[in-house]
Amino acid sequence: MESLSAAVLDASPSGHSRVPKGTITMMQMLLLNAVVCGVEIVACAGFTYIPPMLLKAGYSEENMGFLLGMGPLLGFLFVPVIGRASDRCYSQFGRRRPFILGLAVMLVFSLYLIPFGEYFASLFVGVTPLSKKIGLIGLTCGVVLLDFTTQASLTPCEALLNDASKDSDQNEKIFTVYSLMISSGGIIGYLLTAIDWTSTPLGLYFGGQEATIFSVLIIVFTSMLSATLMVAKEVPLSVAPVDISTVSMSSSSSMSAPKQQIAHESGYESSSNSSEDGLLYLEQGQTRTGRTRSVSGNKSQNCRLLKRYFTKLTSFLPNRGRFFNNFIGCVCWLGNQLLPRQLVQLFKVPVVLRLLALADYCAWTAIMGFNIYYTDYVGQIVYGGNPNAPPLSPEGRAYDEGVRVASWGLLLHCICSAIFSFFIERLTEKYGYKTTFTLGMVSFVFAMMGMVLIRHIYFVNLMAAATGFAYSTITTIPFMLVSKYHADKKIYFADLPLALLSDTERGIGADIAVLDWSYFLSQVIMTAAMGTIVHVTGTLVSYMVTAGAMGILSIYYIGKIIENEAQARRYISNNSSQRVRVA
Repeated sequence: MESLSAAVLDASPSGHSRVPKGTITMMQMLLLNAVVCGVEIVACAGFTYIPPMLLKAGYSEENMGFLLGMGPLLGFLFVPVIGRASDRCYSQFGRRRPFILGLAVMLVFSLYLIPFGEYFASLFVGVTPLSKKIGLIGLTCGVVLLDFTTQASLTPCEALLNDASKDSDQNEKIFTVYSLMISSGGIIGYLLTAIDWTSTPLGLYFGGQEATIFSVLIIVFTSMLSATLMVAKEVPLSVAPVDISTVSMSSSSSMSAPKQQIAHESGYESSSNSSEDGLLYLEQGQTRTGRTRSVSGNKSQNCRLLKRYFTKLTSFLPNRGRFFNNFIGCVCWLGNQLLPRQLVQLFKVPVVLRLLALADYCAWTAIMGFNIYYTDYVGQIVYGGNPNAPPLSPEGRAYDEGVRVASWGLLLHCICSAIFSFFIERLTEKYGYKTTFTLGMVSFVFAMMGMVLIRHIYFVNLMAAATGFAYSTITTIPFMLVSKYHADKKIYFADLPLALLSDTERGIGADIAVLDWSYFLSQVIMTAAMGTIVHVTGTLVSYMVTAGAMGILSIYYIGKIIENEAQARRYISNNSSQRVRVA
């Protein structure tokens, strides 16, 4: 199959390679989103069983809420750094794929750790109380790592989609396919959990429902990851940026050589010759000048000495020498990304993106309150079960049955989301982004009200299906808007200094990370606060009441989103006038 780059590289007169522009076929879009589908399969199937596994392991409701908040907290801290670093990655494998692969490896490791931690421990220390303690530690660490990787890996995936469609009119279409693949992943994930694996040959081989589910997830995710990595053949960024404002006048003549190039955002397209971003590119191997040298000159010199040492040390093994040389280069590059200057710039968010992130945060808090606690709500409130009761007791069986039936409701939720994703692009064209987003959250609020008022399992699962519309809007519209903002940064990001509008200073990865930041924050606050809310109210009905209340709050903030250039100019102008009056 033709790769995503869609063409054979042509050599330009200056010696650089470029990829001709072209459209992306539907098959390429599906394969590019395959890893997204795989991540969602893992998340939906895995986290259907993780809350019951934690409760059976001895965790209380409050402690479980704290533990489930650790993964999003790690994402909140590290995903903005990952997004910014992927914008500035000059790996020969591209900008996004190294991050996707690294996070995927950690994800697969966590899938082994959760069900088989105690088994691996027993191989070393035997079947003892110590092995049970090690298994509990493995379960705890695996849950946190799985929660972090299933969410953090979406950031480079989303940036990869924007890179692939940036120079075409397929941006909205590719994010519609993204929503479709997320919903399809949920369908497959919940179908896997709805199957009784204990009586199947796989269940007998792996020794239980949970162990079989997680083993199947490893195989499925690895296959889908391979499909995406093979089709997404990025063009590596082979040159390093130099800020014009830092270049001395004495070197201006050398900077005007024919080997100069302009900074490009997309790793798939490098044929533009516009100088709007105000950044010049030098060939790899040339040194930086001006302020850049003064900031990292000593560090770069130390890196060169360290790389030279490893090159000599491993000269008798060329392949290993190249590996260590590249490894030291990656470590030094990562250190440069974590300088205080870069970290400070993560917080310089334009006002239009701030408004979108606030609405996105409220909407995700509502939806995650439903997704995380729905199975527990059905098992205890609708079926009257108890997760702490003995497995063979009536209350224990009722809880397990409720969790199993609730997975069908989540399956219907994903099916409806997949169906609605086909119509999101048309709805936004006809009614606009804000109206479509608002309709989705209004339907969600009514669904939460229905679950609280009528607690019959068929009706509750029907309401779970109705939330699919809200899910399809929140997984498409915010990304459509960010891509629209990023395509015309001089208008939408007019409140930022021009120096911060270049693609290397504010790339699409950093902008998408802002949305993911709000996504992680919603989970951190929801999981941290829900245990206290349940303790204060004394009822698990507060799960759905809290989700509905946050849905109402999201509707208010969606109304403040900026969706076109006229609104952006008017809002930024009004804010500037208010600041002048205050001054």
